[in-house]
Amino acid sequence: MRILRAGLLLVVFAQPAWAQLKLTSGGDATLAANLGGVITVQSPADLPLATVVEFGDVGPFNTSSYVCLTQPLFLRAQLPSSLKAAVTASSFGSGPGDLKKQDIGIGFTNLAAGGGNADISTTSITASFAADPCSAPKNSDGVPSFSATLASLAAAVPGTTILQSTGAISPRASLNSPSNRVLVDLRLAIAPQAFTAGSFSATITLTVTNP
Repeated sequence: MRILRAGLLLVVFAQPAWAQLKLTSGGDATLAANLGGVITVQSPADLPLATVVEFGDVGPFNTSSYVCLTQPLFLRAQLPSSLKAAVTASSFGSGPGDLKKQDIGIGFTNLAAGGGNADISTTSITASFAADPCSAPKNSDGVPSFSATLASLAAAVPGTTILQSTGAISPRASLNSPSNRVLVDLRLAIAPQAFTAGSFSATITLTVTNP
């Protein structure tokens, strides 16, 4: 039988209070190494982010090392800024064999300037969130050792600081220009294991603030 179908909803919490800040989808999400998983909702590049994904079977019938979600993001800011994340709603089992927040690794990778008017010289990713969860090491029992998980995130917005820029990352051009966007990938990973059969869900909310 197939077990453990997971739905994760990724959204921008609200329009930032500062007009000089912008967070949008960086394009299509991908779900690698899934068994029966599907991305049911996603936003085209440069539109407000709204992604819904079912991870599919993350039990022992899935022999992949990790089921890995990658969601590209575009960031623009004409002020010092921070990208923050929170798990604002969730439903996980409480039993010892249930999949929990700490079983879902999270990381932000591939930070890059997307054009000649983007500047990442003052930008850094919080160390625990800079590792790729989709390549996290495992112990002899096959249990991963993630640098950060959903349990690492605050439960309320604006959330835990993921990425911080002490200067403007989009110092020139308008906030609709493709030349001043900063690129970064949000990655989520689950290592299939002999979890107790069931389902779970979580809502991850991303917010850009000053600072």
